[in-house]
Amino acid sequence: MSQSSTQSSGSGPDFHLPDEILSVIPTDPYDQLDLARKITSMAIASRVSKLETEVARLRLKSHDKDRAIAELEEKMKLSMERDSLSMATKKLGRDLSKVGISSYHLPVATSIIAICL
Repeated sequence: MSQSSTQSSGSGPDFHLPDEILSVIPTDPYDQLDLARKITSMAIASRVSKLETEVARLRLKSHDKDRAIAELEEKMKLSMERDSLSMATKKLGRDLSKVGISSYHLPVATSIIAICL
């Protein structure tokens, strides 16, 4: 096997940890594993907390977008209703103008018929 460029003590792999960290790490392997478990638990809890915050923010954003969509759908519905009413108004206006012309000619026609009789 090839040797690494750094010298190790022969008791295990050299992880190149600073002396400050090595001085506070327990020497017992089981205590080291327990410390690693605690550090991992803290890291996971921190990550979960950040993800929960992100989920809450995204839910709020989704709710805001849903509300905006509902408002736009209501505006579309009102716009379509307005257009429908506008077309009905134009049609009624045309019908009214036809009735108005007919009602103008109706008395004249009635008086002509009365004269003829």
